[in-house]
Amino acid sequence: MPSAKILILYTGGTIGMGHEIPGDSSSPLIPQGWEFLQKAMPALSFDGFFTKEKGIEFTYKSFEHVIDSSEFAPAHWADILDILSLNYEHFDGFIIIHGTDTMAYTASALSFALQNLGKPVVITGSQLPIFHPRTDAISNLSNAIYIAAAKVFNLPMIPEVLICFNDKLLRGNRSTKSSSKDFSGFESPSFPDLGSLEQAIQIWDKYILPLPIAPFRVLPNFETNIIIITLFPGFNPEILSRLANDKQLKGVILRTFGSGNAPSSETFIRAIKLLVDNGKTVLNISQCQEGFVNMKAYKTGNNLFLCGIISGADMTLEAATAKMMWLLANEKDLNFSLLKNLKGELSLN
Repeated sequence: MPSAKILILYTGGTIGMGHEIPGDSSSPLIPQGWEFLQKAMPALSFDGFFTKEKGIEFTYKSFEHVIDSSEFAPAHWADILDILSLNYEHFDGFIIIHGTDTMAYTASALSFALQNLGKPVVITGSQLPIFHPRTDAISNLSNAIYIAAAKVFNLPMIPEVLICFNDKLLRGNRSTKSSSKDFSGFESPSFPDLGSLEQAIQIWDKYILPLPIAPFRVLPNFETNIIIITLFPGFNPEILSRLANDKQLKGVILRTFGSGNAPSSETFIRAIKLLVDNGKTVLNISQCQEGFVNMKAYKTGNNLFLCGIISGADMTLEAATAKMMWLLANEKDLNFSLLKNLKGELSLN
């Protein structure tokens, strides 16, 4: 009997890319098939360390057409969710191999859609392809296996969607891509890491979400008719007024200054009121990576509060985006739910 059963889903990304023209390092990188990855990591083979020494049984699945993660859309999230739903009862943990560009968006989206998750879903990838002599792919994937098959290694089982990258274990919906060149890649700016995967693995249990009581289920729908607006000095509020009249638009994420501040001019406030009055859900998040939206701290922020804008607290852009998209498709009392801490994505202050 295997000591753990792990499903690995390969969606694409840098980790599995190879040169379009084999042997020509000047040709562009394109996604390769699962066999390309497997060949480069002997530890995944039947007689490799994880199976032969630890008794872990792997099942591999792959998108029919693996993609660069910049191509990801809610339809791809639905594909992942369908695979997780169909296989949930048969495995102890799941690993999703994903490109880094939109990894934090996918991690956030899955965290909301997977209701009452009681097993680890670990997302990982790499900054360099697995064939590269200095690749970070092998350590990232190995670490993900330790977390997904936690009981084999006497580690705490974490019932969350996680990002495992560069010896760090992060809550998925607290993560953001911080670098396109450093191996570090991802940070959790407003919440502690869940673990350190150095030579000695440490998991900080006090930050882990509790095991659910209700049965597992999946709510896979996302509303895509939202827009993200970043304020800047000289921003023209007429843009917001025009958006207010867009009948298809459902939600606006407003990236404000500092602790949630924005211009207090009459034209700007009038445009914000028009958005809210026309039924658009407006969520206020800060352009700062660290910090907390407090619209009552300054008059320029309080003006937004009085208009009916919702505080995004300390959510990352990725979490705020996925949460709004998911709630618009699944929740009637949207404003109340945006303020709630649903999956550990925000702090209540």
